[in-house]
Amino acid sequence: MKKIIFFHLYNDISGSPQVLSSVIRGIKSKGFDVELYTSHTDGFLSGIKGVKYHTFSYKWTTNRFLTFLRLIYAQLYMFIAACRYNRDEVVFYINTICPFAPALAGRLKKIPVVYHVHEVYVKPNLLHKIYFWMWKRLSSYTFFVSKYVQNQYDRESLQAKVIYNALSKDFLDKMIPKKEATEKRNILMISSLKEYKGLKQLVKLAEMMLEYRFRLIVNSDSRSIESFFETIPGNLIILPAQKNVHHYLSEADVLLNLTIPSLCIETFGLTILEAMAYGIPVICPPVGGPLELVDNGQNGFQIDSRNLDEMSNKIRYITNSNDYNRFSNNAKRKSECFNEEAMITLIEEQLKKLS
Repeated sequence: MKKIIFFHLYNDISGSPQVLSSVIRGIKSKGFDVELYTSHTDGFLSGIKGVKYHTFSYKWTTNRFLTFLRLIYAQLYMFIAACRYNRDEVVFYINTICPFAPALAGRLKKIPVVYHVHEVYVKPNLLHKIYFWMWKRLSSYTFFVSKYVQNQYDRESLQAKVIYNALSKDFLDKMIPKKEATEKRNILMISSLKEYKGLKQLVKLAEMMLEYRFRLIVNSDSRSIESFFETIPGNLIILPAQKNVHHYLSEADVLLNLTIPSLCIETFGLTILEAMAYGIPVICPPVGGPLELVDNGQNGFQIDSRNLDEMSNKIRYITNSNDYNRFSNNAKRKSECFNEEAMITLIEEQLKKLS
């Protein structure tokens, strides 16, 4: 079997590196040799046993020019490094469509290039269009994280398969008992610090529902959080990035995903799947990948976050009706359909074909 060389631009504690971490561990367990190129930041890709690391300097900042310079450096670093490999030795595995440079090197060296595509851009800028152009022309095979993503991009000429994200063994092993519901119900949201994630909608929702406790975990630091929010209602607690969210999931009664469809469309929703494993009903947008997880009226609801009246009504219905156990049990059953072993087996089969 060939060595698998993984490329991921930014290592943090968001969904795409978390999925890649599971893929790397699974592929390593199947006997493949593994190398990983990623940023030297701390995240889900850090400290994986048996992996040879190659790290570079890259980090997103609010300064667009500085971020762009770092991006150019990271792409150049990956391109030069990727050109050192030979055709008969390796397969390149690119996570998200951002690291286009190793794909270009793969084409030049005639090395198979696998893309794992997580994203769909509602309003793509010039850089996104470059990523898209490179991926479509340089990939040997593509894994999509959902049918929604596949339907946005797939063409007859594209060799591709849907590989759903799955709950990792590490996540399942760390699960803790669910805490009994209190009189004041707990509403949880886990998000990045972006306006399109519906953070302002969450603040308004908390102000409308003072009888509930709201908790928001943001993939950012405390200073950025303080500068983002003008006012925070007393029943909303905002926490910086948490690598382990089990304590918060064990206390939650409902999970929210408030992404605004006109600005961004979720392509899967790993936090949704994690919540469902705890038996937590979910309210998600009415479009995109989450629809492949959340069955309307069964394990949650599909609601546009700009409709706060409907949102508040459904939260009250879920938590106050005798239907809560039905929602919870359905959520658990749905989560069991997304199996890590099955995910790794499908990926392994395709990698062997490319070898």
